[in-house]
Amino acid sequence: MAPDFSNPGAAHMSLGGRRKLLDLAEREGFLVIEDNAYGFTAAAGAELPPLKALDTARSVIHIGTFAKVAFPGARVGYVIADQPIGSSSGGTLLADELAAVKSMVTVNTSPLCQAVIGGMLLEHGGSVIELSRRKSEIYQRNLTCLVDALDRHLGDGSHPGIRWNRPCGGFFVRIHLPVPVDTALLEVSAAKYGVLWTPMRQFYLDQAGDHQLRLSCSYLDPERIEEGVRRLTAFLSEEVERRWDSGGIG
Repeated sequence: MAPDFSNPGAAHMSLGGRRKLLDLAEREGFLVIEDNAYGFTAAAGAELPPLKALDTARSVIHIGTFAKVAFPGARVGYVIADQPIGSSSGGTLLADELAAVKSMVTVNTSPLCQAVIGGMLLEHGGSVIELSRRKSEIYQRNLTCLVDALDRHLGDGSHPGIRWNRPCGGFFVRIHLPVPVDTALLEVSAAKYGVLWTPMRQFYLDQAGDHQLRLSCSYLDPERIEEGVRRLTAFLSEEVERRWDSGGIG
């Protein structure tokens, strides 16, 4: 699971929720796999400790990636798995077993990519936090720009039935529309207004996401975010609201 700003919904598990999950895992004897790809993007004051930092019973396997904090093409990650395997005297740690299995399944992660990531870590004193600081600031800036632009262009009360969440980290914002969100609507948005987004229905097993779309702002600069929201507003006003008012869809 990804407790911090998960893709696609940018959900953020509360501190109380984290403690309850860990209590349940310890009581029932299961392991939790924590995917921490987005935790470093938390805005100031919104940071919460990873599940692994709260784990006193070795119930959490923590996995991370350098793809977001270094560069996507590296495809280098890491795992923290301190669970003992075998007897207490002659056993090994789960991390060692995972490393052995991976070496047989994938032969080896690219040595060149590992060397590049290693060099970047050395430049930042061996600290993942320091390595991720610049990217974190960029992602926080972009998310703030996106939410602010939505507030300015769509938050004046003249767009009934349209609302969005306000995450405090991550790359994603979900918008709820008063009409079904499908690929046909996406085609209109892309072809006529030059705006791409992701229908949320494909992330659900039921109909919970049928009226939602996901915006992503990870690699855009503020000017493109502003222009994108301006075009999105035109699309919502001229297509979605008009069709909804006329009963054409939804």
